[in-house]
Amino acid sequence: MARWTILVALLLVLFAVPVLSNEFPQVLQPNTTSYSPTEVATLKQKITTLNGILSDTDLGSRRLFAGNGWQSRNFAEYTGGSLAELGYVVRLVSQAGWSDGVHTWVVVGLPLAGKTAWVPVEASPGSNQVQQNLGYVPSYSDSGGNLWFEARYLNFAGAENLPRNVAPVASIRLPASRIDPRKTEKLIALGSYDPDGEVVLYKWNLGDGTFTIRTSPVVRHAYDKEGNYVVSLSVVDNRGKSTTASSTVHVENREWEPKEGDSGGCGCGG
Repeated sequence: MARWTILVALLLVLFAVPVLSNEFPQVLQPNTTSYSPTEVATLKQKITTLNGILSDTDLGSRRLFAGNGWQSRNFAEYTGGSLAELGYVVRLVSQAGWSDGVHTWVVVGLPLAGKTAWVPVEASPGSNQVQQNLGYVPSYSDSGGNLWFEARYLNFAGAENLPRNVAPVASIRLPASRIDPRKTEKLIALGSYDPDGEVVLYKWNLGDGTFTIRTSPVVRHAYDKEGNYVVSLSVVDNRGKSTTASSTVHVENREWEPKEGDSGGCGCGG
């Protein structure tokens, strides 16, 4: 038993992934002063991948950044939670003195060999604009191709983990047990809810190659052909967590059709 214990311990040392959950983030410029040339090259690749995810318009909350809408804290929680769902390590950070007062954004921990590179992510859209994607890394490249983070994102008053979040519940209600082809019907997700927040997105895969995202729980759709279609619905809550449900839609022509040998006349003779 002792041998196995020692072997397991050695394997954990050799293959351990850095534990970042309690690490206080420090955002450093991605240059050779803070990192080695090899680390800088790796970090740039990881930032490119991260920016690709952040720019996906299927992931944005569609919420408005305004006095009667979401604030920076809401957007940071949503984007941070969405990135955490994808396996990223994130923190929420904030600083006073911004145009909206105390501004909150996200820092993402990207693992390098033996260390963590913390990268800022701005989750909020512009004032009175809708969040179309998860955000962006606030950076620029100089004439020499060097990458720099915007200076105001390097410092913050404090950092915190994402708040606890309970997954939403997804529920689909079909219009009928069977529906006619080419007839527009409503598929309803009113039974979906979030126990500790709100559902912000309803993502429908309607089974016939149609994919649509709604901010309301109703979608209208017509199927062109008869058949059985598996409909899936993913609901996303205000902190980026999602749950998926599925159901089968049976599409067939329910109108009367003459059978072979049936003249379809009145049957009153010639």
